[in-house]
Amino acid sequence: MGPGRVACLHLPRSGRNPHRRHRKQFAASNGRDSSVTNPGVTRTLSRRSLLAGAGAGLLGLGLSACGGNPDALKSNGQGDGGSGNSKQLVVFDGGGAWGAAQRKAFFEPFQKETGIKVIPAPAPPAAQLRTAIASGKPGMDVVDLNGARIGSWTRDGLLQKIDYSAWKDSSLKDAFSPYPALETAVPAIVFAVQLAYDKNLTGRELTNWADMWDAAVKGKRSFRTGDGPGGCTLEIALLADGVKPENLYPLDMDRALRKLSEVKPQVLKFWDNGAESIQMLVDHQISAVAAWNGRIQSAIADGAKNISSTFEQAVVQIDYWAIPKGCSNVEGATRFIEFASRPERQAEFAQLITYAPTIPAAFDHIPDERKKLLVTAPGIVEKTVLQNTDYWSSIGAGGKTNEEIAIDRWQKWLAG
Repeated sequence: MGPGRVACLHLPRSGRNPHRRHRKQFAASNGRDSSVTNPGVTRTLSRRSLLAGAGAGLLGLGLSACGGNPDALKSNGQGDGGSGNSKQLVVFDGGGAWGAAQRKAFFEPFQKETGIKVIPAPAPPAAQLRTAIASGKPGMDVVDLNGARIGSWTRDGLLQKIDYSAWKDSSLKDAFSPYPALETAVPAIVFAVQLAYDKNLTGRELTNWADMWDAAVKGKRSFRTGDGPGGCTLEIALLADGVKPENLYPLDMDRALRKLSEVKPQVLKFWDNGAESIQMLVDHQISAVAAWNGRIQSAIADGAKNISSTFEQAVVQIDYWAIPKGCSNVEGATRFIEFASRPERQAEFAQLITYAPTIPAAFDHIPDERKKLLVTAPGIVEKTVLQNTDYWSSIGAGGKTNEEIAIDRWQKWLAG
């Protein structure tokens, strides 16, 4: 599913699909979906209301908070981040199909093994969460963040260091690939922006991003808004222009925008959320789109047989588990993240939803047919391009992050 919580997918001839589909986005907090995973949720919830909501059966979306490990000792890094109840742990829940997969692969077995009750929590907008953490009262303690956010959040002192020595198998830290475990964050899921198209509308098969610019390809196109890392639009434009993956970063934004100007007349719209991206293709409004792989696979599974896709030059992205400063039970949060990182747990999760494992050993437990849908699988990951998350959070000209620079450049380009 590519970033995303779930929205409804409308198939043109079969009517409304009763199943919810994901909608996750990782762009800056600029009026679109939250840069914290589980976009679109804008409610403000305190820890008390989260726990109350859980009791009422209203939880199931979310971003995480820290609760507790029954045999944990409070460390110096802990603060007033929650109730401190060692029998509870509030953890990010992506909602819809994503949340259902988390509950089966992570939450329920973790509770069975440890006796710690997992409380799902909705995700507030990134800016709201940053403010809460800065105040010392995050209200949530195990958060899910897009990789492009980790650098700036770490730099601003918002994240707790991960104590890998507390893991049952501390060597697991070195097992993550293609993205490594970091000082303040642990890889959670991997997904990608890939090319999807309707051969009946394009007139032929498409094999890479350059085909989106080919005037001989019929129909309208769509990309995500290019004002941030979420849709990889600037990366896609440069790859289409012949830039080799190893030379992609730092991004030449001028060149990328010039390339996008070439295809702009053929773009129906620059989409804002994952549901919209694939719905336009399902409804035959466009012939080709750059969309998150999970969205594409969900549409195909729901009956959109007109859709084809390729992992060639797909731009890979990463989400991380992290523990915000002020977490009231660092040990409990650490214990959960270690559990969710085990290859067997990741394998079960990847068989429930097309978010790929962050540890290659998980593929030893995944059937070959399922591997064909997972972007980090052997034989697939070699075709892809890894997004450089450090680049997006690095400070560029004028003291702004590269993401902030991209936002300014994109808005000027759209208006031009």
